[in-house]
Amino acid sequence: MTVLSAGQHDTFAAAVALFDTPVQAVSIPYEGTTLPAYLFLVDDSGAARPTIIYNSGYDSTREESYFAIAAAALRRGYNVLAFDGPGQGAALREQKLVMRPDWEAVITPVVDYALTRGEIAAGKIVLFGYSLGGYLVARAAAFEHRVAALILDDGIHDFHAAFAGSLPPFIGSWIADGRDDVAVPVLTMLMAVSTQLRWGLRNGMWVFGVGSFADLIRRARDYTLDGIAHQVVAPTLIMDPENDRFLKGQPQLVQQALTGAPTTLVTLTSAEGAGEHTHAGGLGRAHQVMFDWLDATLAA
Repeated sequence: MTVLSAGQHDTFAAAVALFDTPVQAVSIPYEGTTLPAYLFLVDDSGAARPTIIYNSGYDSTREESYFAIAAAALRRGYNVLAFDGPGQGAALREQKLVMRPDWEAVITPVVDYALTRGEIAAGKIVLFGYSLGGYLVARAAAFEHRVAALILDDGIHDFHAAFAGSLPPFIGSWIADGRDDVAVPVLTMLMAVSTQLRWGLRNGMWVFGVGSFADLIRRARDYTLDGIAHQVVAPTLIMDPENDRFLKGQPQLVQQALTGAPTTLVTLTSAEGAGEHTHAGGLGRAHQVMFDWLDATLAA
């Protein structure tokens, strides 16, 4: 995996050297080490601009940020700071940092770094959460109040509920009762006939740094906005794909829980080409919604 990570990084570095807009590889101080990041700039003027902090998810990398948000953001006048956090990209593959639920411990150092950069307007820092990042940035924003807005692509209230929803109910009951001796063999059999489940469980063990499938499902219980969602105060755009096979209903739960923040829930449809998870088939439409909302929100 380290070889694959280095190949992706080297190829992307070769590409950005040819971009019309500046891209800087930077390091963000974090708990005695650093997190790798890219700072995409609209131009080289040094002018302070609104800036989006890109937060990836369960299996994405900072290089992916260019396609997910940065290319569109630059055209709309926004810088982007994209980083690999624990459990993601090079931070996982090269530094062996695994996922953690208290994501404010990650975002606060990233915001601290952003505030040292003259190209980033201090009052116009936006958190963008991609896939599982939709939970992570919402969790962080419950404690980190120096951000001007949130975009959740897509909204996740309870990752365990979304994860367990893809499994037969009795599996969850066995794991809750400590019956790993029964649950793990059954999960192994189910993986033999489901590529999606096989990937989800194997990737999760690696990302979360756990020793068994049952431990993974138990660990996911910590990834919830229960009891803290009301602490989010930043205006929040909650994206909802019509046919999300992973997170159906979760964006609506996020909107209900964010009682302390102005929220906007937007459902994009298959008819628009944007009805799947993170609107991957219709990014142009998703970006239109995001940046129109963001322009209006920051202006207000």
